[in-house]
Amino acid sequence: MASEYLITLADPGQIPTLLKRGFLNGRSEPRIAFVGRSNVGKSSLINALLEQKIARVSAMPGKTKAIHFFLWQNLKKIVADLPGYGFAKVAHSEKNAWVRLLDSYFSADKALECVLLLFDSRHGPTEQDLEALEFFAHKGIPIQIVLTKTDQLKTQSDRAKRKREILESLAPYTVEAEDLVWVSVKDNKSIAVLRERLK
Repeated sequence: MASEYLITLADPGQIPTLLKRGFLNGRSEPRIAFVGRSNVGKSSLINALLEQKIARVSAMPGKTKAIHFFLWQNLKKIVADLPGYGFAKVAHSEKNAWVRLLDSYFSADKALECVLLLFDSRHGPTEQDLEALEFFAHKGIPIQIVLTKTDQLKTQSDRAKRKREILESLAPYTVEAEDLVWVSVKDNKSIAVLRERLK
């Protein structure tokens, strides 16, 4: 059976009906949330992991404005695709609405297994990435940091330099090399490594 779209959470008012006693709309599968800056490659990574074009990939950063849930049939988990942060050119009031939605969801979902926090390997972690890391650490939610778009680091020297810089910036958060997963949606081997870790 293929993976499938389940439901969209667009308003905190939906939460009491949608999330009850650890169930999401009546489903018991544990959840994995994908979080990252707009244009970090979140939807593309979901599609690569699920081996199906199920999450919408947009050329316009910040297109996702709600939480979309997908059943990951092979792993018997539910993927939560969250709105990106950072580049989206939206009104301040709309950004505040996103924050309320996400905070309400993370406080309510008792079956959330972990958050995949996506950083762009070419630029991250940015100040906003570190704020997101602190947010989830404060809530006590397990985090898996994933570095995306590694195929765009063209040389071994580039990759070594970025790894060193990223580890230095994450050192205050007690993040070590083995805590990071480096992926490219163009590299099936790296996707398989992340998929195996998520099992």
